[in-house]
Amino acid sequence: MPIELFNINEGYTVFTESDYKTKKHMHYAIEIVCCKEGTFNVTTAVSNHTNITSVIIPSNLPHRFSCLGTTCNLLFLDPLSPLGSHFRKQYRLVSQNDAIANPPGLNRFYKNGNFNISWMKRYREGGTPADLDFRIRNCLQEIDARITDQSIPLSQLSEASFLSESRLSHLFKEQIGISIHQCILWKKILVAVVKAREGYSLTACAHYAGFSDSAHFCKVYARMFGINPFFVLKR
Repeated sequence: MPIELFNINEGYTVFTESDYKTKKHMHYAIEIVCCKEGTFNVTTAVSNHTNITSVIIPSNLPHRFSCLGTTCNLLFLDPLSPLGSHFRKQYRLVSQNDAIANPPGLNRFYKNGNFNISWMKRYREGGTPADLDFRIRNCLQEIDARITDQSIPLSQLSEASFLSESRLSHLFKEQIGISIHQCILWKKILVAVVKAREGYSLTACAHYAGFSDSAHFCKVYARMFGINPFFVLKR
């Protein structure tokens, strides 16, 4: 599953995959899948979406994915990025408990077998996620500042956010739809992927991002994406 586009600053990654199948997994990112030809299947705890041509999978939704015999484009969006924020609000993803199969309006962003990121940007609401509580923004800034640390204690995030640990955890999940822990792991994975694409070994990337070793990184990655990172990081 080679990476076609990877923009950590704007919060999106595009993969193209053929004859692809995952185990059950969930991740911080919003996932948008469009089929180049044919159809694919997505299974959640709520539904078995078969023979579909596109889907939006909200953050933190356990699912399995299969595009055997066909080719799909997969777009992963940071829900706090301008693009992610647009889709999060447009499709009310925080309150969704299932994948949205063949979502209305998505086809305008997918033409000739590719996502049109430039066209998507015309619809985004831009800037920082102003709809978030300022204390959650403080928490996210603290996470970013410490993302390469092996441990980011909740107590430190609580102090930076002026909230108790329990209140911070609740408000974070309420506003973003995912736990603080999953957000941290996602950001660490992105840091490791950046280093890998610069030519560093998997072990070096894992240590740089604050994972205990490459096995820990691979385990977290597989839990997030349902596949081994070697399939993605190869160039």
